[in-house]
Amino acid sequence: MYKSITNFFAIGVIALSLAACSNDEYKGEYSKDGTFEGANQVYFDLNNASDTLYNYSFGTQPTSVMSDTVTVKVKLAGVRKSQAQHYKVVVDPSSSAKAGVHFEAINSDQVIPADSLASSFRVVLLRQNLSDTKNENIRLVLRLEASDDLGVRFPNALKRTITFDNVLEKPYWWDNPTLQAMGLPAYTPAKYRYLLSLYNSDASEIEKAIRNTRSWTQLYRNIQKLKAYFAANPE
Repeated sequence: MYKSITNFFAIGVIALSLAACSNDEYKGEYSKDGTFEGANQVYFDLNNASDTLYNYSFGTQPTSVMSDTVTVKVKLAGVRKSQAQHYKVVVDPSSSAKAGVHFEAINSDQVIPADSLASSFRVVLLRQNLSDTKNENIRLVLRLEASDDLGVRFPNALKRTITFDNVLEKPYWWDNPTLQAMGLPAYTPAKYRYLLSLYNSDASEIEKAIRNTRSWTQLYRNIQKLKAYFAANPE
């Protein structure tokens, strides 16, 4: 009886070990003895289908910010290797964004470092040629392609779309009666951008201040700063 329990326990440990290995290093096929079979694959690091789309706006940023960087993550499906593994990134023809105009050209040859299961590359977005009055729906669609080192077997994780604009739209709270009573003037993008500058260019910080009555004293002071600035510097 003791021997049977011991054998059962050993089998369970082996099964769990193989499952852990599979979860850590490969979303694909293993042979019956648990060894990896097949070529390594690369795919975008996505938690769910909605992660294929990333939206960014320069609108809330100070006018001095002329570029910003998006970090795009990829993962390896397979086994770690002691040498770097190269993968290929291309701009899909469905993109409306143009290299050198809306983003800095991206090196198509990217690398997963040695002994690693993940990597990333940078996409530098450019503001200069974006309209600040209308959303032009600039879309940069990135696609992974097979290389000599890595395949691309997961069709739902091979594209990543970045949309970006420079529009600063009127926020829903601008006409809030409480803010109007504090003296918030009629909306213009410049006034909103100035108010944002008092909150680290973070729209969510303004929303928190509006919701929290304890922050209203400082909110009132900031609105007075805004009014004083534009009284001295008319648009």
